[in-house]
Amino acid sequence: MDWEAVRRLAATQPEVLTKTGIPFHIVRVTAQNIVVQVSSGEQHTVSRANLEKAIDLLRHGELLAGPGDYRRKVADDRPTYAWAILCQLGYLA
Repeated sequence: MDWEAVRRLAATQPEVLTKTGIPFHIVRVTAQNIVVQVSSGEQHTVSRANLEKAIDLLRHGELLAGPGDYRRKVADDRPTYAWAILCQLGYLA
């Protein structure tokens, strides 16, 4: 996974939309996590390791049609935000 692309995404487009169009903000990218903030002000983390696992599955032909697939096939690690980030990075159409 190109972690610098994640940092660029956070710098150039801090607001990302979920599959249903709900905005959230990328507020920080650490070496191991992406920290997102939702409209209520709550912050959540998305694991780099789980994002990399998802990318590996995609490269091997697995389909991730939405956050539910991410939850079932990768991890229950903020699937709505993780899936949207993967879309923004171009891993999902």
